[in-house]
Amino acid sequence: MTLMLKSGSIEILGKKVRVGERIIVHKLKSYPVIALEDSEIDLTMVNEAQIKRLEEDEAYFKWVKVAEEIAGTGGRVVVVLGEVDSGKSSFTTLVLNKALEAGLKPALVDADVGQADVAPPGYVSLAYPDEQVLWNRSLKPVRMLFVGDIKPQKRSDAIIASVKRLVETALSDGRSPVVVDTDGWIKDVGAVLYKFRLVAEVKPDFLVYMGGADTCFKLFEKMGVRYRLLGSPAVKKTRDRSERREYRSDRYREFFANAPLVKLSIDELLILDIPVLQGLKTSLGDERVVYSSLLAGKYFVVAKGDARRVYEDLSSTLGRDKVVVYPYGFERGLYVSLVDDSGLECPGLIERVDFSSNTLYVRTPCTGIKPRLIKGSSIRLTEDFHEEYIDKSAWESPGQDHTVTPAPPG
Repeated sequence: MTLMLKSGSIEILGKKVRVGERIIVHKLKSYPVIALEDSEIDLTMVNEAQIKRLEEDEAYFKWVKVAEEIAGTGGRVVVVLGEVDSGKSSFTTLVLNKALEAGLKPALVDADVGQADVAPPGYVSLAYPDEQVLWNRSLKPVRMLFVGDIKPQKRSDAIIASVKRLVETALSDGRSPVVVDTDGWIKDVGAVLYKFRLVAEVKPDFLVYMGGADTCFKLFEKMGVRYRLLGSPAVKKTRDRSERREYRSDRYREFFANAPLVKLSIDELLILDIPVLQGLKTSLGDERVVYSSLLAGKYFVVAKGDARRVYEDLSSTLGRDKVVVYPYGFERGLYVSLVDDSGLECPGLIERVDFSSNTLYVRTPCTGIKPRLIKGSSIRLTEDFHEEYIDKSAWESPGQDHTVTPAPPG
């Protein structure tokens, strides 16, 4: 759907729309449109686009009051919690826009590693908006910190540390309010404990819970936190698992589709979480072995041909629990982060490794970066930017299949 204001004055998520301005409503988004005076709008409807009237008791009107309270009372840090599709990201956009309208310099910390708006998936990122937007996806990251996974369940401690670090960075840069948008993992005990730790570490002035009858997070009022409970909008767009997966693919594509290829010397890099590139280079005397390294008493091997056969042959002499065999080319599409001496990070995709010259070829949108460290992950991207995991591309025991495991759609 597209919308163009022909006359009058309207506001969308706190953004004042100019006459003649054209707004594109993405299929994954829904927006509350508020007429500030008699206005004429030209609409182009496509596919399943809908228009519904906002009722007087619509939750959005309370959103506006809370956003204006945050912008008007000097709240320095705001953490937004809630379930999936509860309106967290839209509310953060509203707060940012209201802060800009009040002449403030807000910041956004995007901590939703699975449905990231600012950075590609797997990153916690920081953005400094200087103009009003309708979607946080329009913002450009000023800092990104790689956690290496799209599921907060596996990397909650790393996410908390990254959020805290970026909040401190924003405050030191004179930004306020700093709004933290979180993921929708909130329903089970592990999720609640994780979010409790995050809030306790960040120490926000405002804690906003979206879309439900929450009780436990109100306990943070004991620490002087101003707690606000907000409902979800009556009309909202929900994403199913396949749409969430496709959204991540779009984000990867945006960063990597036209990214140039850079050449890096492995000898000049410290590499994390890619065991075969971290161990000491060894020779196993097998012509099928392209490369092998020894790490903590275990051999990590890259081999041509049948990886299972190579594993069986090597493990018969070295020990079944002492060998991991990767098929040749396993590294293509491996999702990594490049880190320079200052700690600046940038996403990368490994194209290939030339083991004969110890050269790494990586696609990255940051051509000016001079990395000293590479953070690895178990995520590999296909040609169409869908995720799969490399864990099972390696042979460790006869009971494992050496095919790559697709990432789940959620």
